[in-house]
Formats: sequence, structure tokens, C-alpha cells
Amino acid sequence: MAPSAADGARALRVAFLGQAVGRRADGLTSYSEQVVSGLLRRGEEVYFHHARGDGSQVPVDPRHAVAWPTLRFKTVTIPLPGFRTRMQGWLAAHRPDVTHCSLSFTLDDGWVGAAAERVGSARVVTFHLPFGQVGTGRALVMRELHRFWARRLSRYQRVIVFTEEHRHRLAEVGVELGRIEVLPNAVDTDRFCPGPSRVRAERLAGSSLVVGFAGRLDPEKGVRELLTGFERARLGPSARLLLAGRGALEGKVRQLAERDPRVVYLGQLGHLRDRVDFWRAVDLFCLPSSAEGLSISLLEAMASGCAVAVTPAGGLPVVAGGGLELDPSRLADAVAEQLQETSPGRARELGARAREEAVRHHGIDRMLDRLLAIYGSCINEQDHPGERTPS
Repeated sequence: MAPSAADGARALRVAFLGQAVGRRADGLTSYSEQVVSGLLRRGEEVYFHHARGDGSQVPVDPRHAVAWPTLRFKTVTIPLPGFRTRMQGWLAAHRPDVTHCSLSFTLDDGWVGAAAERVGSARVVTFHLPFGQVGTGRALVMRELHRFWARRLSRYQRVIVFTEEHRHRLAEVGVELGRIEVLPNAVDTDRFCPGPSRVRAERLAGSSLVVGFAGRLDPEKGVRELLTGFERARLGPSARLLLAGRGALEGKVRQLAERDPRVVYLGQLGHLRDRVDFWRAVDLFCLPSSAEGLSISLLEAMASGCAVAVTPAGGLPVVAGGGLELDPSRLADAVAEQLQETSPGRARELGARAREEAVRHHGIDRMLDRLLAIYGSCINEQDHPGERTPS
């Protein structure tokens, strides 16, 4: 285990460039919240930088939060003029031991790595972009995005990804293999656990099987196929489809919820307590995604005791035999078939198995140990140029 302030070592000063909750609430905001909250519990000192347009819910004392004015176009965040001068000034004034960027913070993430190097800060970046299913148009687009960012990551000492496959994909577009660390997403299994749910009691009382989805309501998440599959499945009037999130298909989700009383749409889950309550209400989490890194929603669902139905791209290997596989070549039909074949009793059995897998392999403490070891390795290299320390 890497030394931390909780062990009596000096607290690390960490500048974490991440995503706040408010106008957005997605996997990146969950990652920022989990990592920063975990570092604070370990006694580290964290300054949280975020785009002002993301929202105002931050995982640190507001005095340690820095909100940057930006413009956002779809999924791209653009810093306003003057960002580089002010960021360089902040880094020079605070001199963090580690600068950790959750990509993409803004289009200037590559420049931030160089700016942090100039003040002697160790540099770590987490690369969230998925790579897509081989042979699809989306995979080609994602490969070009990987190539775009690979050229901009050269000043970061470590690039964190979530799977070995992602590590090799990133190396193929030019990132040095030895700088890429596989550090899977994690979940607080004490916080996300089975228990009573207000949503289940108030809005889903008497339901037989509750199928759930929380995340971006976008085409690559398989939302259309989920809606179609649920409608095709012969589940009876007491089944429910519970959805939460925002995205391009929000209008379609709202229309179906208005037309079919079995479909319940909650909007965006802006608070941690709402996510905990959501997953406790769900029997079966369905993620028919065509492109994922390692879904935090998947891990939260598993830790909460939900059965999971996922594509290979959506995270099936993570469930280690405890999940239901969705065939990506016929998603809507695959969703319908798996829903029809999963009784409430079967869902409970698979959910207990998924919970065991999450506790055993995806707990937040293990991830924090590794992350602090990576920080320590980078700091040592910064202090002793030319010396590579295993992390």
C-alpha cells in the first residue's frame, strides 16, 4: 500500500481537473466524485478544478474549488481566452505535488500537462474515451479521437486507462506502452449496497421486475434498442422500465413514458443519494452499449445487487460469468429475449453474484491504493529525473 496522509505521511497537494455535477451528471462526474472523495478520506489535500458550465456540486470544500469559464459544444469543452495565463499562474502559486487531469477537462488538457511540468508537478491523466466495437464506423471515429489525444499526452508521466485492451489500443496510436497504467474504475461498496428504496416504494410499488438504465441517453448507449426490446418483451403489466439521465434521446424516452405507464423516467440523477436509491430500486440493469471504457453505472449496479445484462463492449468481462450477454448484432431482440427469460428470482440470484464480484474485485480502497502508488512513482521520477519507479 502506498503511503498516504492517513498513515502519518505529509498530505499530498493534488490539483484534480475534473467534472462537477449540475448541468451534467454522467460517468465522468461520478469518477471525479469517487476519486476526489476517496483522496480526501485518505487525508490528502485536493484542489478541484472544473468547467463552470458543468455545475456547482463539487466534492471538496468550496474554498478548494476552482471554476473556469468555458464554452461547451456537444461533448467538447473549450477554454475562454486567458485560461492559459491564469492556469499557469495558479500552478505557480500553489505548486501541487500532483496534477491529475480527468480527460477531457478542456481542449487544453495537453497544454496543462506541459504547464504542470514547468512548475515541477508530477502529471497523471485518466483517459476515459471508449474505443468502440471493431469493424464499426464508431470504432473508426473513436480511433481518430484517440490519435488526436495521443499527440497531446506526451507531457503526462502516466496515462490511466481501464482495461488491458484499451492500453494496447492507445499504444497503437502512439502513446508509449510503459507510460500507460491499467487502473479499472471502482465503486464504494459500502455506500452502494442492497437496501430499501424510496423510488421503489413510492413509484414502483407492486412491480414484478424492474429493469433499469442510468446514464447518457445517447445512441451509442443502446437506448433505442433498450426501449424497443422492452416493448417487444412479453413481461406483463407489472414490469417496469426505470430510466434516468440526459442526452440526445431524452425526447424519445419522455414520449414512451407518457404513452406506456410501465416506463418511468426520473430525469437526471444529480445527487449521490439519488444514485444509491435508484440502483436499490432496480432488479436488472440493462446496458446494450456499443462503446464503453468501464462503466461506473455498471459497477454501482453490481454493488447494489442488481443483475446485469450487457454487451461485450458494455463490460461483460467485468461481471465474470455473473451477467447476461447481449448480442451486439441483434441488440433489440437480444434485450427482449433476456428480459423475458429473467424471472425476479433469477434476477436476485444473479444480483447476489454481481454484488460478490464488485466487493471482491472493484472496491474503491484497492483503486485508491494503486492510484496513490502511481502518484508516488511519478513524484519520485520528478525528483530523480531519468529514474523510473514501478507503480
